[in-house]
Amino acid sequence: MSLSRLVSAIPESKIDSVEKALRSAFPGRSVDDITILAGGLSSALVYRIVVDGTPYVLRLVLQVNAFNDPARQYACMEIAANGGIAPPVYHTNADDAVSITGFVEAQSIADHFASPFERATAMAGLAKSIHALPLFPKLVSYLDGIDMFIQNYRDRGLLPESATAEHFALYAEIQRAYPRHDPDVVSSHNDLNPNNILFDGSKFWVIDWEAAFQSDPYVDLATISRTMPAEAALEEHFLLAYFGDTLDDYKRARYFLMQQVCHMFYAMAFMSMVAAQLPAGSRVDPAMNTPRLGEFHGLVGRGTLSLGDRETQLTYAKVALNEALHNMKTSRFSQSIALMG
Repeated sequence: MSLSRLVSAIPESKIDSVEKALRSAFPGRSVDDITILAGGLSSALVYRIVVDGTPYVLRLVLQVNAFNDPARQYACMEIAANGGIAPPVYHTNADDAVSITGFVEAQSIADHFASPFERATAMAGLAKSIHALPLFPKLVSYLDGIDMFIQNYRDRGLLPESATAEHFALYAEIQRAYPRHDPDVVSSHNDLNPNNILFDGSKFWVIDWEAAFQSDPYVDLATISRTMPAEAALEEHFLLAYFGDTLDDYKRARYFLMQQVCHMFYAMAFMSMVAAQLPAGSRVDPAMNTPRLGEFHGLVGRGTLSLGDRETQLTYAKVALNEALHNMKTSRFSQSIALMG
């Protein structure tokens, strides 16, 4: 492949860093092909590159900050790769914010695990494998981090306070009761959504480690559950697959509360995406009538809605807020809060 094609595919500010990475990972070899990959919502640019007939993934981090730190991200990714959970790592450079890893030709998980109970067992096993890794670097208590996102959302003022007053009033009960500084932490991916879990026909691979750090084990469990059918029997099966004989009402309660925390996280993350696309001081439609989360995921899965669209991102933020509200208005919520002691 000509150098001009490679250069045309890469932002000018990253060309020198990419060329250095390629020389380091593939000395004396040239890139045969480069294609930008779509599918995720990260601010990073991700490419499929082919070198001597073998595909790899080139990832360029464009926005570096405390929450999106390449040094922490690469440290977590290296630990996961050494544990056989992330694809092999061929190059990382935190200063340049460039990485090259193995490429996974993904197959449909549903085709191999037809039953939602089979998928739940597999996902519980995957979470256990991640949580058994050597401990990732620290960043922040998960709830403390979400509190920062909430404050940014309130400062931005996209919606009138009245639109989400009930949501935040009930969420405040979790903020007060949940053991946010429990020292029993694990290595946690923190964003185990379907786009970040690949199946090659025989094993799972986890990608996009930019949100990873040592955290509460319930974060990954609750994140996985967001795309599972909301069925009590399936939830119990999933939790038993993870906890085994140690499962008790306290763990069920903590899992349920963390589900609402994760809904809040995705709501705030998507509100932030929307805010970044609007002039300062802009407001959005305050109407809060939305489909339930499962219905919304179905619309996205069928291609009826695209999360690349700003209005759909806003709808998703509201869907996540409303899913948390629905759950926080149940008797299970008050019972779970009480069990936190």
